[in-house]
Amino acid sequence: MKCASLVAAFLLAAWIPVCAEQAPGPDLQKAVEEFKALTADLGLRADSPARSRQSPTAGSRWHGRLFEYFRNDILDAVPHEVRQAGGTKGILRRNQFGFNLSGPVVIPRLYSGVGSTFFSVSYEGVRESIGRSFLRTIPTVPERRGDYSEVVDSAGNLLPIYDPQSTSLNPAFDSSRPVSRDNLQYLRGPFPGNRMPASRLDPAAQRDLRYYPEPNTNIGPFFRNNYFVLSPETNVANGMITKLEQNVRKRHRLNTGLNFSDGLAGSAKWFPSAANPGPADRRYRNRSASFGHVFTISPQTVNTLSFSGWTSSSRNEIEFDDTGKPLSVYRFSPYLSMGRSFPISTTSRSSFELSEAISIRRGQHSLRIVAEIERNRVNSYWPQYPSGHHRFSSGLTSLPGIVNTGHAFASFVLGLVDFAEVSKTEHPSYFRTSRALLAVREQYEVRRGLTLSAGLNLDISWPRVERYNRQATVDLTVLNPENGRPGAFVVAGTDGQPRSFQPVRKRLEPSISLSWSPRGNARSVVRFGFSRSYAPIPLHSGQWGTQGFNGNPTYISPNVQLQPAAVLRNGLPPPANPVPDLRPVAVNHTIADLMDRTARQPVYQSIGVSFERELPGLVVVTLGLGRSSGRDLLVGNTVANPNAISLAALSYRDRLNDEVFNRSLRPYPQYQRFDVYSDFPMGTFVRHGLSLRTEKRISRGLSLSSTYEYSKQLDDYSGPFGTQDYYNRANERSLSAYNDPHRLSLTCMYELPFGVGRAIFQYSDWRRHLVDGWSFTTSSSYSSGEPTALMPEFNNTGKVVDSLRVDVAPGVNPHVAQRRPELWFNPAAFAHPADFSVGNASRTHPTLRNPSRQNHDISVNKRFPLASDRSMEFNAAAFNFINHANWNDPDVVIGPASAPNVNAGKIIGSRGGRVIQLGLRYSF
Repeated sequence: MKCASLVAAFLLAAWIPVCAEQAPGPDLQKAVEEFKALTADLGLRADSPARSRQSPTAGSRWHGRLFEYFRNDILDAVPHEVRQAGGTKGILRRNQFGFNLSGPVVIPRLYSGVGSTFFSVSYEGVRESIGRSFLRTIPTVPERRGDYSEVVDSAGNLLPIYDPQSTSLNPAFDSSRPVSRDNLQYLRGPFPGNRMPASRLDPAAQRDLRYYPEPNTNIGPFFRNNYFVLSPETNVANGMITKLEQNVRKRHRLNTGLNFSDGLAGSAKWFPSAANPGPADRRYRNRSASFGHVFTISPQTVNTLSFSGWTSSSRNEIEFDDTGKPLSVYRFSPYLSMGRSFPISTTSRSSFELSEAISIRRGQHSLRIVAEIERNRVNSYWPQYPSGHHRFSSGLTSLPGIVNTGHAFASFVLGLVDFAEVSKTEHPSYFRTSRALLAVREQYEVRRGLTLSAGLNLDISWPRVERYNRQATVDLTVLNPENGRPGAFVVAGTDGQPRSFQPVRKRLEPSISLSWSPRGNARSVVRFGFSRSYAPIPLHSGQWGTQGFNGNPTYISPNVQLQPAAVLRNGLPPPANPVPDLRPVAVNHTIADLMDRTARQPVYQSIGVSFERELPGLVVVTLGLGRSSGRDLLVGNTVANPNAISLAALSYRDRLNDEVFNRSLRPYPQYQRFDVYSDFPMGTFVRHGLSLRTEKRISRGLSLSSTYEYSKQLDDYSGPFGTQDYYNRANERSLSAYNDPHRLSLTCMYELPFGVGRAIFQYSDWRRHLVDGWSFTTSSSYSSGEPTALMPEFNNTGKVVDSLRVDVAPGVNPHVAQRRPELWFNPAAFAHPADFSVGNASRTHPTLRNPSRQNHDISVNKRFPLASDRSMEFNAAAFNFINHANWNDPDVVIGPASAPNVNAGKIIGSRGGRVIQLGLRYSF
């Protein structure tokens, strides 16, 4: 009888909130009183007679849990990518542990907070080492010594390396014809036997090559994919969440919280040396505090005041070279680079928020008004290249004007730098922003089964300022003294410039929604929603926009095929002007930081409708349609370049390799280009989606759910290779690079019918401990694959085009009869664009898809009751329990007809492997 009463009480508890959304009436009052009586009889209320007969200790019992989750590679399958590289063991050590304790505050003989003062404290720790694998291409041992006698191109032909010291003008050059092997503008001889003399090797390059590992595999083809590493990524974390709540005179509730976390995020090492190009290890520290006051003015009116603040800090830790400094960054594509950017960065972030909210209910109306104000701070010290950044290209070891000659690493071995820069960071930056929000939302129950909601937000965001006005940008309306052209360096708070370079943004954000049960049938619900919102300009952690106070001298090759920007053995010359340098010409001939000074900011808009129907057997089906779009989304340097040269300039062909001539064609010739960071408001997208969700609510211990989603998203910014035409955004519009059109997920949860009161094994003796409390959960997911994005092997456009696309071969089907790793798509359907021309293919292919992805997990749970209020729970989970391997993406590089990439369209390897986790949780 007591169990039946308890069930009745729980059912009433579930029903009362539903009734509370309607107008109060006799039925509701009766239900409330009955619920109070039942829970009082069962001793579940503070004023229960049953409780009054208990001792104070029993009435103030604490509750909590202890848990441990454990993973170890001894339980797992060897990851497929490791086995394919010849490995026999993965790396996985993970312990996740912690506790939670909550209840009334009780101090024996001093204070009993039963019914008025409550606390909660939680701790969680993680100790993890998990293997991350990389398969990349690095130079062979002979290449490091300048021996290219066995180096071949992507077609398997010998790759010729030319001696830059043998360069001379070709007296027979015909300037009326394009440069070709039959009409060379410059003559240059190859190194004899494709080997460089030892005396020509740059000693600085040879010195730093000591930190560069040697190949350790030969997956190929042609010496490619010759470096495999399985390296542990470590994570050491400790975190605690505490909360204290005090009830005062039934109408007031105070709460406060203190949280912290500390840890070390150790990145997987690509190289075990100072040359490691991967992310740095990061030590972090987070603290937060909150305070809230809830005042129940009346049963229909509640006021909530809250204040919160948090702070976090992080510091990068890396390996240093023999001099105790970070290694310079060397980039020589297609080989894996050396060194890393931002090696010794530190950041501290903090945010403070004050909010006031009032909720009012009158009849069929519910009104909520919220006012918030937020203050954000970032203190940052982020020298990007404190030891320098050197980029190398094939031009200086090529036959000038002829692709598929020369090599970027060969230029590095000779010490011939194509482009270089170094960071001179003298000061940290102290950035500040503020934001305010006033939100009003009204919900009106027109009648039973029909509810309308409408909201309006006033969002005000203030732009970034620097505490000491140490920020600067280029003003495109100010004339530059050097050449009289628009675009000069300006500094915040000087010469009439404001403290910030952007306006205060004030936006109205409307929203409306509807919920309707046709004919009052609660089993059917139609929902409609529309919203429009604006995203604030983020406060980044770096020191972008502080040039002049922090310098970045830049060194540019006068001609990428004829003359280096610098020679490694000689080092980089000192900057002409030390920092701070606040002259209007201070950043001329560099990559200048450019802030967008308009009021534009990202705007998002969405509209959707859904129909939900409850069917017999506790089955609920929901069909949804939606459309979302965005404009003025923030994009970075691969998408936006306000100093780009028009594609019409490609007609100048080889003259574009001359830096002086190239510069004259730029809109702002005094700058190499602009660094817009990731804050230029230019991107657009539109997405259409359809979803079908079917759910069988739990009955007889079984619940099922499935969700299918079809979507199509187009944008003009996503993808791995950036923008081809900066001045024609319509040409960049294509399928979003991350859009999987088909996604399916399935979930099943089942409590096994074993034990007392169940269908089978109704043991009441010791065996019930073995058969009671078993359940399992399975989940599966499938996605159909992202669009394929193709790229040409060479980009001979004189630095006019940053991200070149391929040509489409007319009449050739890009699909193959049967997709398989040996040939995923037909590379003959694409062609390498001619020199000084652009490709006509879309940024992502409209019909080609990369391999699909699927995953299947299962977990088994066993609960051991120890007492009425104590239990032990065991969990065993298998992630990817069928040990499925997902194929890697195919090789998408299309070579020229003279040297086609023999690997195009092929897939090398797969990834994935079964992981087992064991867990134990004690609840009391």
